[in-house]
This record gives sequence, C-alpha cells and structure tokens, in this order.
Amino acid sequence: MTGELRVKYLFYIGTSLLVAAPALAQDIPSGPSNTGAERDIVVLATGFAQARDETGQAISVIDRARIDELQSVSIADALRTVPGATIAQRGPVGSQTSLFLRGGNSSQTLVLIDGVKVNDPSSPNAAFDFGSLLSGNTGRIEVLRGPNSIVWGSQAMGGVVNIESTRPASGFAATGAVEYGYADSLVARAGLSGGTGPIEASFGATHYRSDGISAMTGGSERDPSRITALNGRLKLHLAEGVAIDLRGYYTDARVDFDSASSGGADARPVAHNQQFVGYAGLHFDLAGGRWRNRVAYSRTHLDRVGTDPVVFSFNNYVVEGAIDRFEYRTSYDIADAASLTGGVEHERITASTSYEGFDPDHANDKVTGAYVQLTLRPVTGLTLTGGARHDDYSDYGGHTTLGGNLAYTPNGGSTLLRATYGEGFRAPTLTEGQPPYGNSALKPETARNVDIGIEQSLLDGAVRASVTWFNRRSTNLITYSFATGQSENIGKAEAEGFEFGLAVAPTARLRVAANFTITDAFNRSGANAGKRLELRPQHVGYASIDWDSPLGLKLGADLRLAGDSFNNAANTLRLDGYAVASLRAALPVTDGIELYGRVENLFDASYVTVSGYSTFGRAGYAGVRARF
Repeated sequence: MTGELRVKYLFYIGTSLLVAAPALAQDIPSGPSNTGAERDIVVLATGFAQARDETGQAISVIDRARIDELQSVSIADALRTVPGATIAQRGPVGSQTSLFLRGGNSSQTLVLIDGVKVNDPSSPNAAFDFGSLLSGNTGRIEVLRGPNSIVWGSQAMGGVVNIESTRPASGFAATGAVEYGYADSLVARAGLSGGTGPIEASFGATHYRSDGISAMTGGSERDPSRITALNGRLKLHLAEGVAIDLRGYYTDARVDFDSASSGGADARPVAHNQQFVGYAGLHFDLAGGRWRNRVAYSRTHLDRVGTDPVVFSFNNYVVEGAIDRFEYRTSYDIADAASLTGGVEHERITASTSYEGFDPDHANDKVTGAYVQLTLRPVTGLTLTGGARHDDYSDYGGHTTLGGNLAYTPNGGSTLLRATYGEGFRAPTLTEGQPPYGNSALKPETARNVDIGIEQSLLDGAVRASVTWFNRRSTNLITYSFATGQSENIGKAEAEGFEFGLAVAPTARLRVAANFTITDAFNRSGANAGKRLELRPQHVGYASIDWDSPLGLKLGADLRLAGDSFNNAANTLRLDGYAVASLRAALPVTDGIELYGRVENLFDASYVTVSGYSTFGRAGYAGVRARF
C-alpha cells in the first residue's frame, strides 16, 4: 500500500469506527423500508416466513427499494454492502465473480434463486459464479451469514444467499428502466406483475451489454459482455389455503475473457453460459392454517461452452450440470409457544465435462436428507430454536448436522440479544470425489460456528446499532495433494471476527448507514499453517448517506473499504487495500417516472480484487425508470 493511500485508508477506517463505535447490534438491514419499527420477515432461518427478531442467526435483507436507491446493476454490486461480505471479480461485469462470507471459501456459500439451489455441480468445487447474475427484476435479497445446513443441506457451511424475483401481487403494476454509460454499457429491464381473482403473476426481462475493459491488466483490447435474463412467477389459488406456485428463471451470457494460458491480457477466449431454474410447488394449509405444507419439484440446469480461436487449451470445453430435487417441507404450530418445522428431500445431481482432445467425463450422485427443528417461546420475548439433519449420499455415506439458536428481547424489540451454535457441511463434488480424477474416500467438509450479538434501537427506531462476534472452525477441508495426485481431507481453517453496524435516520429525509467487519481467517494445516486465507481482507467496511431534498431530488454517496489481503495461500503476493467512493442522484419527473445517474469510483482509485485482473476506474452512468 502506498504512503498516500495508507493515510487515506487509515482516515476512512477511523471515520467508520467513530461512526460504528456505539454500535451494539448484530445486523442492520439496509434501505429505507428497514429504518422503522416494523418487524422484518426472513425465510432462510427455517425455510418458512419468520420474524427476524425470533432467530439468533445473522441475516441481512436488501429490498427492491434499496437496490433502486443504490442503482445496483448486478447482484454482486448489492452484496458488497453486506457485513462480512467480500467480492472477488476477475474483470468487468460478467467475469467470474466469487463471494466470501466471513472469511469462508466461496464454495461454502449456498446460493438460491427463488428458493432453488443454483450452485454449479459441474464446476470443480460447486462454487457459484455471480458474474452474470443481474439485479434487474429482483424483489429482495436475503443473506444468512454462518452455517445453516440443518435447513439447507450441503454447502450451507459459510452462509446462504437467496435472490427472490418480484412477487406477484393483486392489482397491476408495470416497471421499466433504461440506463447508458461508460464503455458503451446499456441496461434495459421491464417487468409486469398483477393479479385478479385466484391468479397472481409476475414476469420480467433484463438485458445488459457492455464493451467492458480488458479483463486482465495490461491488455490492449476490451472484453465485452452480453447478458439476457428472464424470470416469471405464477400463483394459482385453488381454494382457501391451497395454491399452486410456478417459478422460472433463465439467463444467457456471452462473455469474453482473458486467460494466462492462452494469450494473456490480449487473449480471445469466449464463455457462453446458459442457466435455467424451474420450480413447481403445491402449498396447502391444514388445521385452520396452523399446519403449513409444501410439496415441490425443482430443476437447475446449466450449460457452459468455451471457445478459444487462437490456442488449443482447456478454454475449449462443453460442460453440463443439473440438479433435480423433490422436497416436502412442513411447519406446524403446536401451540402459541411452540412450532415444529421439518422436511424430507431427494436430489439427483449430474454433470458432464468435455475438453477438446479428451474423452467426455460423466458423473452423478444421489442424496436423500431429512431435518427437524423445534422452536419454543417459553416466555415473552424469548425464542429458542434447535434442530438436527441427516443426509445420505449414494457415494459418500451419511452425515448428521446439529444446531441451535436463541433470540431474546426484554423490551418489545428495542434491545435484541442473539446467540447461535451452528454446524455446516459441504459434500465432495462430483469432480473431487468420483473417478477418473476424484477420490472416492473423501469425507464432507465440516464447520462449527458460534455467534453472539446484540442489537439496540433508540429514539423510536431512528438509531439502530449492532455488534456481533463470530468464530468458525472448519475441518476436513478438501485440498489437492501433490503427494497423492488427488483431493484429500487435509485442510483446516479458522475464521474469527466482529461485525459492527449502524443505521441512523436523524430526520425523515436523511439516512446514514455503516458497517465494518474485522475477520481473522487463517489456514490451520499443512505448509501454510498460520497464513491468511487468500483473497480475504482482514478489514472490510461500507458506509452510505442518502438525502431526499424538499425539492424531490435524491442524493446519495457510498464508500467501500478493504484492507490488504493476499492472492495466494503462501501469502507471498500481497494485494493493497483500497477505498472506493461513489455518488448517485435521482430526480422524480412525475409520480411514476424518475431520472437517475451515478459516478462510480469517484476519485479514480487504482485497485484490484484479484491479482492480474482489472477493475473500472471512474465511470458515469445515467438512466430513466418508470413505474405505473
């Protein structure tokens, strides 16, 4: 880190800590809709709708109003505002983009779209690539930080992210937006939602195109991206408490990228990725609504094709992966003070990989799992939850997961105490565990996590502050062994830290939010024991200020901070920390039409999140959006 940047960085850190110093809460959901006293509803804790103050788990919510306020083009843009989240992006929008939660590996975060698992079973570690995931018709993003494998199974080891499309509603609404800016970038989206009688539906489409920048530093050519996303939801109410729920999501992305193995920064390989997510469910309530049930089938299908016209390499490939899932989930209110949730699930996972010059590789696995959770409310303000899960894999055998949490408020929500013990696991992927290259003797990765947090609301909700301590120890991590030439359960890691948060609304027109996370994430095994985990800064922060002027003009500013990190496990390649500031504005023209614009990286900071890969300098964008 240069001397000038170090001074700026320390100043920004000090400012953020002064803002966050009084913070005494676990998490501050961002956005204007979350600054009041109303109860936030989450689904990631139990799989069913639940008040956030009844779970001890750390959950962030980003709603549509906040996404519009931030002017986020991609889901990754919005996730950068979440406490404990680090984004590593290898070039412009569309490039490979990884999420690290609380210092965990990217493969240890489970990603859902409308409740359907979308992690790629054909990739080596099944990590989700956020590169082509646009925010266009997203209604809400929910992020659970920490393990929750009891409800969600494998990969819910470091956290869970659920991206929810716009929900159907009664009446009729139409939305649209067009944006243009730096690098000939164009974003266009449109959405329709409404309902009449027993039918509710929503449909949306988003298209993104950009000339981009060179994905790798030093390149003389740009790497363009073209992404189209479609989504739809249909709900048919058959009778009181009985409904059919259909959901679909499709994305088609064509992204040029650079490769160190074929041409470097001026390489010409192209990735063409398609993903389909489908869901069909029957919901029915019994016992006067006290017993809620859901039977569903979902399918995730991914096709990835790579072409490299210059060099014969692994950039020429055809890869296909699919997850077929059947599930039954239930929630029963035994009494006002006790609820029981549970489920039974079966998945069939398949993958096919073909590289130019090699025979195709086919693999599959089956898993059946069941879980149960009991929630008790023995006294006013206290909620206790505990549960267990068992999964049986056709190749790897069985695994049992335990966990529990508590939430307590002695004063109707003004003060909220939370504590969680959670276990998580990640089963070996098809690549890691099956022939010809895998090790069939592998065991699942496992993690044990403890959270303790407190949240305080003051001045009728005008001030909300938080602090959370977390510790996660991971064992049996799957790491490639040069001694045996295959993957082995030889890795251990530990992540410990604090998350601070603050949201202040001194007036109805002014809102300030900040969070700061300190994470010590270390390797605890092998030659790199005691070294920091790669691409995970010790310090990460985010702050924003938003003001609605009396004239209708809305102004906002954002600041993202990251400390130094390392690009490799041996900690020999350091990445300098950075501070990136942005400005944004929006002006309503009529009740339904709004002009908006922003300048990203206002001070043209030079920084990288992955060594050798480019990031944008100062860039401006402007657009118009409408709602009727």
